[in-house]
Amino acid sequence: MKLALADLDRYVADEEHMEFPAERLLSDSYLKTRAALIDPQKAGDFTFGAPTQSGTVYLSAADANGMMVSFIQSNYMGFGSGVVVPGTGISLQNRGAGFSLDKQHPNVVAGNKRPFHTIIPAFALDGHGQPLMSFGVMGGPMQAQGHLQMALRIMLHKQNPQAAIDAPRWRIVAGREVIVEPSMDRNTLAALRAMGHNVVLEDPLQTYSFGGAQAIIRDPQGFYIAATESRKDGQALVF
Repeated sequence: MKLALADLDRYVADEEHMEFPAERLLSDSYLKTRAALIDPQKAGDFTFGAPTQSGTVYLSAADANGMMVSFIQSNYMGFGSGVVVPGTGISLQNRGAGFSLDKQHPNVVAGNKRPFHTIIPAFALDGHGQPLMSFGVMGGPMQAQGHLQMALRIMLHKQNPQAAIDAPRWRIVAGREVIVEPSMDRNTLAALRAMGHNVVLEDPLQTYSFGGAQAIIRDPQGFYIAATESRKDGQALVF
């Protein structure tokens, strides 16, 4: 009932003015994700869900000549702006929602200006300025945090890219709250709590809030090593 009322308060209105058809609140897939939040042994503090999922797609590609491409596409909220380019089927994004109305903020809305956003098709060069790694992590505010974690694991600690992607991730929320995957080392969790962090464990397969990564690395001999996300849809292909 708490879950239902949270969604009702946020989304339900005059049918002609709702953001989406009411049927989406009753879809099997959405109800399943909401039901998974219920703990029969413990009271929960619920907020509204996201019956319309916005989607970000990341693609990394490389060819036999050493050319590498890092590409990311996102409509941001649901179908983005709701505007489709005539004759193409391409939905335009609504990243303009990221602007601020505070005149004192550097991200205040203005013409000939782009808003802050989290679209990061990442690319790394080696010490000689040659392509080294094309990589990306989808997932809203997780993107910048995920990029840093992956880059450090692969480039600094020399981890295999698949091992770096599969490794437990963490996500800063606000204040001292740090959300981590349950597979994080227990000693690390204990140390973080001892330092005063509010550590929250979250199942990545239920919330998908730790992002989705893809990566291709070019080794010194010119061979490629590709890796793909284990938490959501993704695939590494050779062609």
